[in-house]
Amino acid sequence: MSILWIGVLALPPVADTAIRGIRAVAARRYQPAPGRPGGELRWLVLIPSHAEGDALIPTLRSVAAAAGAVAVQTIAVLDGPDAAAEAACQALGIEARTKEPAGPSKGAALAWAAEHLAAELAEVDAVLLLDVGSTVAPGFFSRFAWPAGAAGVQAVLAGHGEGAGAAAAYAERSAQQWDDRGREVLGWAVRLRGTGTVLTPEAFREVAHRLRTRVEDHEATLLLASENMRTVLGHPDAVVRDEKPASVGNAARQRARWLAGRYEILLRQPRAVVRLIRRRPVEGAAFVVEILSRPFSLTALLRFAVVAVLVAAAWRTGSVGAWAMAGAVLASVAADAALIFRSGSVPWPGIVRLVLAWLGALPLLPRAVSRWLGARRRKGASS
Repeated sequence: MSILWIGVLALPPVADTAIRGIRAVAARRYQPAPGRPGGELRWLVLIPSHAEGDALIPTLRSVAAAAGAVAVQTIAVLDGPDAAAEAACQALGIEARTKEPAGPSKGAALAWAAEHLAAELAEVDAVLLLDVGSTVAPGFFSRFAWPAGAAGVQAVLAGHGEGAGAAAAYAERSAQQWDDRGREVLGWAVRLRGTGTVLTPEAFREVAHRLRTRVEDHEATLLLASENMRTVLGHPDAVVRDEKPASVGNAARQRARWLAGRYEILLRQPRAVVRLIRRRPVEGAAFVVEILSRPFSLTALLRFAVVAVLVAAAWRTGSVGAWAMAGAVLASVAADAALIFRSGSVPWPGIVRLVLAWLGALPLLPRAVSRWLGARRRKGASS
């Protein structure tokens, strides 16, 4: 009987699979919500940049080309001095504001922007956040629709990349199609994804100064949901293109930061987590389960290991309970795979590289944590 306790390790991802299945079924009833046309809104586009240099140029040009007759003001928020980025902004007639000292995170840059751009925020209806390397599709602002009562809208992302980047884009597309649509149908908060996020000025100010982790998009979703501020999925015609890291090494470094940041949310935002659970118990529990159960690449390996131990025990002892638990855990992996790989042609070579990136992120975790702690100490010393 004691061997069955090994199955406890698989409980969070098994529960997460069931929750994702419910959202996928709900997603079939999704219909884009009508709303105020984006062409009627006054826009502020913020592009945080940390030592990106002239990599800003494609993003800036895409915003200018998509604006047309819509009232759009663009500001590059430079996290520390960056002569090349400043020159690029000047050449394109884009305003740049510099935060000093730089660091320790994108969230800190957004908090700085909320404080130092108060006048600009008071004059607009919508704040669009874009990462360097992201580009808005032609006509984005005129095709956008703001649903009534929404505090935030996550634009549909059209990720692209080679190798691991192709797989990451595929996973993101699948998540928006089956997971985020299901969240909206169920009345849950749609996941904000960092780039292509549109917030009301009030919502931006509400969350920006409270960001504490390296996964500011996931954290902002929690903060808004815990305050009963609604986030929804954007109109499918208003698309943001997002470039994904192609190499396994770059993808691994990014995922090490994500892994550390996701667990950091539970440590840095416990009150928001508790508040969400009190106000929306099912959604709040699902939020915690998700943090403990992702990514699929790693939890699938964990579940296979659990199955192997349970099968070995069942073979040796003849335990029906061990056989049943092994079958349930294995079925959850199969169901997860079915949910992920149902969104079109699967980039299998990229999937392999993405799995390697997640495995490569594990030995990088200690370094990611130590760099974060060091950055926080430097910030505290300078303040």
